[in-house]
Amino acid sequence: MKWTRHENIEFPQVWLKFKAKDPESGEIVNYQVEDLTEDRFDEVVGHMINYFIPDEPMCTSLNILKDEVSMAETTEMWQEAVRKKLTLVCFKESTEGTEGTREICALNILEVNEKEDGTGDVLQSLKGNAMRDIFTVFSFLKHRADVFNRYNVDKYLHGLGLLTLPKYRGCGLATEVLKARFPLMEALGLTLTCTVFSGPGSQGAARKANFTEDFVAPYESLGTQQPFVKFPNISWPVVKFMCYQLK
Repeated sequence: MKWTRHENIEFPQVWLKFKAKDPESGEIVNYQVEDLTEDRFDEVVGHMINYFIPDEPMCTSLNILKDEVSMAETTEMWQEAVRKKLTLVCFKESTEGTEGTREICALNILEVNEKEDGTGDVLQSLKGNAMRDIFTVFSFLKHRADVFNRYNVDKYLHGLGLLTLPKYRGCGLATEVLKARFPLMEALGLTLTCTVFSGPGSQGAARKANFTEDFVAPYESLGTQQPFVKFPNISWPVVKFMCYQLK
């Protein structure tokens, strides 16, 4: 995570506005996706721990919540990532005459992956069993997708966790948060965004946002051949490395 956001890119700013259902009223309301500000870094990391980890297939399969070392390493990873000022958060827009609650509805923690970044040193530094297994699979998927050569880029915007808060699930917010990456990419001078999508919700959202499936692996195969990481009682059959390239 060596890359840093250039000071000439305004922060914070709104990257996308859209309309979707309000889960409380059932009416169509306005939402917007914007930069996560420093005063809410800890809140977002807390949401990832409380809501993302218990639902994410790999984390639940490996019971990462019971692995204190892996939990500490995962928390540190997200804390470092949000400080890069790339994380996107979704709010309902304030209506006329009201300030709105500024309740976070959905979020996406992001980083920039660069071609010269090595994964070996990071993998060697991990002490938690669950975190090391998940990182091993991520590294394997990235290698097989080979996006630096496939798309002829030296860096891309990478996702470290896409979350819709439980109250707002079923409203289509995850797809719109993924789409908000596109104007952010343009501002950053990037043409490609890629992510490991591990479950049905995130894979469906990525498909609706027109991400392509660059590499797909059955979880079962990951345990019987390279990278030899087993996911017992996994709740979903396949993991996908998916990308979107700006035209």
